[in-house]
Amino acid sequence: MEKSVRLFVKMLLILAGIFIIGYILMVSLQMNRKKQPEGEYLRLQDALILTEALNERYRETDVYIELQHMAETEKDLPLTYGQLLRLADRITEEQGSGVYPDKEGAEVKNIPEYLRNEYRQTYKEDYYVLAKDWYTFYDGLLSYYEKKEEIVQADVTVLGLESDFSGGEEEHPVKELLSDKGSYEYKSDLFAAYKYQVIRIYQKNDTFLTVRHVVSRGYQLHNIWIMEAKKGEIRGFIQDYEVRFPFEKAKETLREQVADLDFADGRLQSVRVKTKKTSGKLLSIKDGQIELEGQGKYEYEKEMKVYKLYGRLSEGSKEELRIGYDFTDYVLEDGKICAALITREEAMENIRVVIKNTDFAGAYHERVTLTADTGFTVKYGPYEKLKQESFAAGETITLEKDSGYFEGDRVYIEPEALTGKIRLLSLNRAQGNPEYRGKLEIEKTKEGLVLVNEVLLEEYLYSVVPSEMPASYPLEALKAQAICARTYAYRHLLKTGIADFGAHVDDSAGYQVYNNIAENVETTKAVKETAGQLLYYGEELCGSYYYSTSCGFGSDIHIWKSDSTEDTSYLTAKRIGSEEGGYTGETMTEEETFSEFISHTFSSDYEAQEAWYRWTYEVEEVEEENILLSLQKRYEANEKLVLTRQKDGSFASCPVERLGRIKDIRIEKRNAGGAADELLIEGTDNTFKVISEHNIRYVLNDGKSRVIRQDGSKTASPVLLPSAYMTISTSKENKVVVGYKLAGGGYGHGVGMSQNGARAMAQKGFDAQKILTFFYQSCEIRDIY
Repeated sequence: MEKSVRLFVKMLLILAGIFIIGYILMVSLQMNRKKQPEGEYLRLQDALILTEALNERYRETDVYIELQHMAETEKDLPLTYGQLLRLADRITEEQGSGVYPDKEGAEVKNIPEYLRNEYRQTYKEDYYVLAKDWYTFYDGLLSYYEKKEEIVQADVTVLGLESDFSGGEEEHPVKELLSDKGSYEYKSDLFAAYKYQVIRIYQKNDTFLTVRHVVSRGYQLHNIWIMEAKKGEIRGFIQDYEVRFPFEKAKETLREQVADLDFADGRLQSVRVKTKKTSGKLLSIKDGQIELEGQGKYEYEKEMKVYKLYGRLSEGSKEELRIGYDFTDYVLEDGKICAALITREEAMENIRVVIKNTDFAGAYHERVTLTADTGFTVKYGPYEKLKQESFAAGETITLEKDSGYFEGDRVYIEPEALTGKIRLLSLNRAQGNPEYRGKLEIEKTKEGLVLVNEVLLEEYLYSVVPSEMPASYPLEALKAQAICARTYAYRHLLKTGIADFGAHVDDSAGYQVYNNIAENVETTKAVKETAGQLLYYGEELCGSYYYSTSCGFGSDIHIWKSDSTEDTSYLTAKRIGSEEGGYTGETMTEEETFSEFISHTFSSDYEAQEAWYRWTYEVEEVEEENILLSLQKRYEANEKLVLTRQKDGSFASCPVERLGRIKDIRIEKRNAGGAADELLIEGTDNTFKVISEHNIRYVLNDGKSRVIRQDGSKTASPVLLPSAYMTISTSKENKVVVGYKLAGGGYGHGVGMSQNGARAMAQKGFDAQKILTFFYQSCEIRDIY
């Protein structure tokens, strides 16, 4: 019996051992078996989008076509490891093998090898690929194929897809989204799921490819114009687009307001409306402040928005706020201006002009002494306690920075009669002491006194036209000049460049010369007979540039190297006269053709009899130090337009230091019409390329030599040569330039209307309209009043 029990126990122990060993083996096998990794999987659709971005040829392969069909059938289908390997094989076949960096920085010979080595312990062929593993692999691909600068990552916020917004200047394509960075085409439909959040994306050129991950679940839109609110939705205006946002709490009271929109987790959570507003005549925009007449100065937010509410709703910029006008509402938040609402567009009749000091040397005056030909009033003091004093005609007053009149920032001088004129006795112009119509404002600044003349636009032109064109010219030429001057001024009324002075223009040649020459009955007649007439190209005011005299050809806007995107195709390089000799704007870019042209005169050119039609200029002794100094000054003005030759022969922008002896000076390139565009100055120490007609005219002018015009008269040229329509010939000794001679023609930049050309055309019977449409092709005259 005992023996049987012992045998039974022994058998139990053996069985238990076998069970335990089996269990251990089973657990061990389970532990070593691969499992599907858990986490966020990459969709097949997005893998194909990113693969195609590497090279569009991939989509023509059998593997890509097959996988694309699967992705279209089920858009959320994850990418499997087997599919990834097939893609990798195809990529390698298309691109060729190379060296791929793994995580530790080691190198393997090709992509499939890398994948099999890296993930053989992680994935079976039918396992889904984790997004994090794909992006590690893909970032390596970008390095592998040197695509990191072409396919980039960026943080953006999607504000709507094509079904959510409308507007903009062009119809949007089938797949377009609106983001905080603008409108873009997009590939992945993941963008629809990540609206109103900050997301990290892959981007190639102007296309958003797909979403990598969420950066922030919250987002705010500041100072948005709310167009309309109704149950379940509000319509906002962003970047010139109308965008619809789902919002269950929408109320009609939100309509036509400025507001901040707060988003979280892809939903609009709240709308904070800003209802406090003010308005007034805009006096200046400077130092982060907006000054309104009668109210003082308000700080404005860095994110201040400007909305134009008239006509087609659009966004603007602070440069479009109308200096001197009061038809804008300013929205306030915590005492700062957060938005400006331009309520209407109307014909603007007044212009504000900064009056520079004697010789137009600067904007600041040490003192101002004035009188008037009628009684006049002086207003001064704080806005809320404005005082005034009256003076009789002929009485004088003098103001300096410490004058008692400056209890406030500004002093206002206003004649009692509408036709009265203020005479500035402390200022000298070509006419002597100038007289000004309208009002005069004198602002005290730490640099000195700033004078601003506010005057009717038409009366401003009374003093511009005679200062820009001799009153002895034919009436039709004067009328053409008046329309050009009015158009030029009105462009600056719409978008001022000197808002910090509270003005639209100044009175110097930097804008239009104003009141340097006294009013004249003929020029005033030209202004009155063209009252309100402006020159338009399509729906936009044209750039009515003008200059003194042509050489027989004009140029186009490219001579100024501007970054402007404005359409100026109406300014063409064309013959200013009859088409004699077969020369064209394009052939004049050729050195031999231009040299032949400028060495002759042509009786059919409108200005062939003008003294400036042809000229010469000779520098007998070159001074290298003066040329180096001129190069340095132009480099300081714009470092992109004075380049230095590098060791490899290329040119780059870098500080101008040494020139040495000059071995050669020559024109390397001409613009359409023949104006010199690139000048090469080759020195023993460095070689420089001077770009733009203005810089070339500056650098080649020695400030001492005189210009000899075609009638034999000589004239000084203190700063700029007459034009860039010239050839250059050098004289050398021991292979070093000791002097040079220029043979040129014309006076001025050559863009737009030649004033002497207009005179000659008027003498031949052309009226103002025909003169203008000759110089400004396809433009037309319209009346604004």
